[in-house]
Amino acid sequence: MQEHLAGSLADYPFVRDSIIDPSPELARLRDSAPIHKVTTSGGGQAWLVTRYADVRAVLGHAAFGTQYPGTIPTADENNLAAGFMFLKDPPEHTRLRRSVSRAFTARRVTVLRERAQAVADGLVADLLAEGPVADLQEGFAYPLPITVISELLGIPEQDRGRFRGWADIVLRSVEGDPAETATAFTDLQRFVLDLVAAKPDGNDLLSDLARQSDQPDGLSRLEIASMAMGLLMAGYVTTASAISHGMLRLFDHPAVLDGLRNGEVPVTGVVEELLRLQDEEVGIQRIAQADIDLCGVRISKGDVVIASRVGANRDPAEFDAPETLRVGGRRSPHLAFGHGIHHCLGAALARMELAVALTTLNTGIPGLRQADPPHEVLWRAEGMDVSIERLPVTW
Repeated sequence: MQEHLAGSLADYPFVRDSIIDPSPELARLRDSAPIHKVTTSGGGQAWLVTRYADVRAVLGHAAFGTQYPGTIPTADENNLAAGFMFLKDPPEHTRLRRSVSRAFTARRVTVLRERAQAVADGLVADLLAEGPVADLQEGFAYPLPITVISELLGIPEQDRGRFRGWADIVLRSVEGDPAETATAFTDLQRFVLDLVAAKPDGNDLLSDLARQSDQPDGLSRLEIASMAMGLLMAGYVTTASAISHGMLRLFDHPAVLDGLRNGEVPVTGVVEELLRLQDEEVGIQRIAQADIDLCGVRISKGDVVIASRVGANRDPAEFDAPETLRVGGRRSPHLAFGHGIHHCLGAALARMELAVALTTLNTGIPGLRQADPPHEVLWRAEGMDVSIERLPVTW
């Protein structure tokens, strides 16, 4: 089987022509075999796993880590990214996650819900004042999560404009000027380091982490700054994408949309199905820490394995009518937030933001729908997400 798989390699990520649905190549590979060797965009090779049970197995197995065996990235003030928790393996990951979990409480998410609702209400009012055609991406999907992440991290209101400017350049400018991106990243790192140095001064997450820093497994100031940068990377653009992709899918399902508007369809069920169907451009990368058999193939130590959440979440062996937005009945837990020790720490926050966004948009703007051409959607499939740059809507 290994010789056959190595003979013809598909290019990954796959070429696509849909904003909200993956390339048909993903389903074809999933149907033909549980694992395939692919050529990545960087020219290397990796093993692609696409079926639900196998993706769960990879994400939950200690033999698949986030780093190449023997490497331990070390963060410093010029490279906070090396300290991201989702790039760490145990025991370092265990220590970091334990400390952050104590501060990332359900009560904090509840408080943020109130703030998110107030922000969403204000953004809807602004859209109505701008209408009857507005850009949902710029007018709602981007500003809501950047405000929530600012509240979470305790960024003063007067600094949020600069913070968002740097974040937009770093996280949204795949085709931008490399020098501008590098400068913005440096400025953003310095801003975060200075922000953490001033803590604790409030009830935000960073202040809580700073107060816990003298405990046995507390985080250093540098580790807290890395955590702040990681939360920004994981929680800004991805949440914005979930809002815009979710609305595009709902526009194609008027019965579900009407049910959401009149209260007959619970928003929690809609959120879970939208998350299950949310498309990503690149799956979760793991590195084999030792030689191991996977799906009948011998994986060598150091090999890259890509676990496709999209493939898993649309696997017909696990989900009935997997391509259908179905808000009634029971389904298996989706893998939109991963699985295992790296399951997304901010899953509850993301669910809350998406629920607030969908409810507020669709009850606050009756008749909200996608605008007809010439108001076209602008999107691109690069980086970690299928990014929507402009989403014109009307009512």
